Amino acid sequence: MPRQFLIAILSSLSVLLFSAALPAEESTPLLTGQVFSRKAQDIIVPLTSNWQSRIDVLAPEGSYVETGQLVVEFDGTEAARQLEQQRESQRTARAVAERDLARLEKELAQAEYQLEQSRVTLSLATMRADIPEGLIGSLEYSENQLARETSVKNLEDAEKNLEDKREALAERRTQAEMDMRKVELQEAWWEQMAESFVIRAQQPGYVIHQNHPHTRAKFQEGDSVRTSYRIAQVADTSDLAIKVWINSVDKPRIELGTAVRVTLDALPDRVLPGRLESILDSGSKRGEWGDAVYFEGVVVLDELPENLLMPGMSALVEFEQ
Repeated sequence: MPRQFLIAILSSLSVLLFSAALPAEESTPLLTGQVFSRKAQDIIVPLTSNWQSRIDVLAPEGSYVETGQLVVEFDGTEAARQLEQQRESQRTARAVAERDLARLEKELAQAEYQLEQSRVTLSLATMRADIPEGLIGSLEYSENQLARETSVKNLEDAEKNLEDKREALAERRTQAEMDMRKVELQEAWWEQMAESFVIRAQQPGYVIHQNHPHTRAKFQEGDSVRTSYRIAQVADTSDLAIKVWINSVDKPRIELGTAVRVTLDALPDRVLPGRLESILDSGSKRGEWGDAVYFEGVVVLDELPENLLMPGMSALVEFEQ
């Protein structure tokens, strides 16, 4: 083999080995994102007796609402039924308490009258018992002494009876107050629940429908939902940012503060500069993207274009190297 040819082969092998030893250039991460409002009123399914409800009314997505305007109304049939039942229970409890108290007050009045009668009887019996035996004879004297002893015992019984009636009346009043308080609290609870089914805007903004946590489909009228589901929000557009989802594979390569370029799907020719502001420490799976774990991050724009961004817009976020 000619010496020049051998040198050429060795040189080529050296170049290949050197190239293989160099680290491959990492690609710039591209992330899917969505515009969101930092000043948003979240609409959450309220607590119900069976942890479920139905959306009866839902303001159209993208519609603008003023403070106090209806946004969502959930099915309140069960709450209304329970509320009426509690009100009926309150009326019944009040009627029973009034009847019992009237009876006990009457018994107390009778006991007071019996006590007065016993005192009068004892007074008369004492006067007779004080008559000397020599004036009336032994038999009548003995009868008067016995009558006084009996009157003393009757007075003691009347005093004890009066005390018992007073205690019974006081206990029934206390019990009536407790029963009424319990019924009132239950009624207030159901009234509050019924009111919670009607949600109005606490601020002006745009209505954004949220995605089902499992199916990722947008919530709409007629959907059955579970307590604590976030079904919509009223978004204030004065403070918008981009929410991104970072794959666990890409996360180690991304640092906070890294500059990014944001492209909105609705405006593909417009590139908006920004930076990565935060990343959550805990990740979660997103069913529509497979079994990978994603970490939620927030991208802020260097400058917020006026009347350009809207909550819910999809975006592509590219990290600068």
